[in-house]
Amino acid sequence: MADLRPQIMLFVTEYIKNGGNGTNAAIAAGYSEKSAYSQASRLLKSVEVQQYLNNTQQSINKDLRMMFAEDAVKAYTVMLEVMNDPLTPPKDRLVAARDLLDRAGYKPVDKIQADVDAEISFKVSLPEGLGDADD
Repeated sequence: MADLRPQIMLFVTEYIKNGGNGTNAAIAAGYSEKSAYSQASRLLKSVEVQQYLNNTQQSINKDLRMMFAEDAVKAYTVMLEVMNDPLTPPKDRLVAARDLLDRAGYKPVDKIQADVDAEISFKVSLPEGLGDADD
């Protein structure tokens, strides 16, 4: 990938920050308001810009996953402490236990209740001679 100009790199950063609005990203990156829409369209069609955008998003996602992983360990520890604390009300201990099981993949199956109201019709065939009125 060729080195991108700082203005293009800023465009990509602004594009990610504002949720994908190319025109606003172009304006924030210093392109004129008159040409912002066409500049954004041109930039977003560029293979180099798309590669830089994808790499930047992947890097951001990786950083976020690392941050959340650290917080998840802390959250697990707190739930475990609540569940094991005999001074915690039983209801709260149960909620913590359920949350731990849920996050570990042991969520109970949700109950499904069906209210069925249907008619069933059937035809009975009797052997010849049975059910005749003459018998």
